[in-house]
Amino acid sequence: MNAKRDYGQFYAIIGKMGITKQEIVKEFTNGRTDSLTALSDQEWREVSDWLRIHNKIPPGDAMRKKMISIARSMRWGKDAKEIVPMLDAWLLKQKFAKPLNQLEVRQLSLMLTIFETRVYADYLKDLNK
Repeated sequence: MNAKRDYGQFYAIIGKMGITKQEIVKEFTNGRTDSLTALSDQEWREVSDWLRIHNKIPPGDAMRKKMISIARSMRWGKDAKEIVPMLDAWLLKQKFAKPLNQLEVRQLSLMLTIFETRVYADYLKDLNK
């Protein structure tokens, strides 16, 4: 083995992606093994390249997180699993009629602005009554 292998980064990425080591290794070796150490240097490079390509942060991710954070502060739920369906319900009634994860970046930007300046602002006003 000549290639330096960063197993820590490998596990961090697959953990974030929700796949197991066995699944990805078996896929890249056509079922030959599920062991990282049994990968050839070429297979390791292929797996590493594939993970790098698929580990990109989706466009608009920061805006989605900001929207979820604002909704959390308004007590729409305690975590993203509870909050996203509530945001989706609100977004489906808006101009683009799309759930959070289907909005294009420019649409998301507009909806975030409306959410901040109208919905959140109204929430804050109601707190002060």
